[in-house]
Amino acid sequence: MPKTRIGTVDYLNARPLVYGLEKERNVQLVAKSPSELCELLKKGRLDVALVSAIECFRNPDFRMLPDIGVCSEGPIKSVKIYSRGDLSSAQTIALDLSSRSAATLTRLIFWDFFENLEVEFVDIKPTETPDEVDADAVLLIGDAALRANPGERQVTDLGRLWTERTGLPFVYAVWACHKDAATDQILPILMKARDRGLPERPRIAQNAAKQLGLPAAGLTQYLTRNLRYQLGEREIKGLERFRDIAVEHGLCTKHDVPFLGARVQVV
Repeated sequence: MPKTRIGTVDYLNARPLVYGLEKERNVQLVAKSPSELCELLKKGRLDVALVSAIECFRNPDFRMLPDIGVCSEGPIKSVKIYSRGDLSSAQTIALDLSSRSAATLTRLIFWDFFENLEVEFVDIKPTETPDEVDADAVLLIGDAALRANPGERQVTDLGRLWTERTGLPFVYAVWACHKDAATDQILPILMKARDRGLPERPRIAQNAAKQLGLPAAGLTQYLTRNLRYQLGEREIKGLERFRDIAVEHGLCTKHDVPFLGARVQVV
């Protein structure tokens, strides 16, 4: 029997979702950046992948698996912009090229929230020293954002900003597969891994603290309070709001949230 190829990000925030999967005999875990995972899934080199949520509105062949996601309502801590002075006045924005959803959210913040259509965006590799980047503001995601030294820059948490402006959660990543994929075995594997991983978040944080050089207490709070791992009705509403604003600015196409099987109804 061929192994199920599961693509995940090599960030702390994904570890509760894949807890124990490395021990599964019929699973092959592939760790890449969000942008790389999307390309591998497109090419059929993965059976399922944890991809930036925006990509499911850009790729008509993608389908979201239900109930599981990487979400926040309020501060997330690992999606931040580091700016010289007030963020709304920035003119050049450096975007972590690993990101898709956060990069799209950053564009929408300037174009829609700040009504600044003249801002210039450039891609950069992840860094832990945003003060050294020649741009008015720098977007970082994942572990780099957790570890970054802001220096003289102001820090804006994009999870907090989104919720303050919309009153809704934000969905950063979802499990996705091709619309014609055989997922009868995949979904139970992923549900089991998440349900196994959530109670282990303090242990995961403790282990990560040594690797990242950060306090275990702060990482435990990050995994247990800042992050959410379920796609409920409010998360879907937040995802739809994100899609609608992105459609207005030509960053994705308008269609229903593309869940595998029956779509979750939101009233």
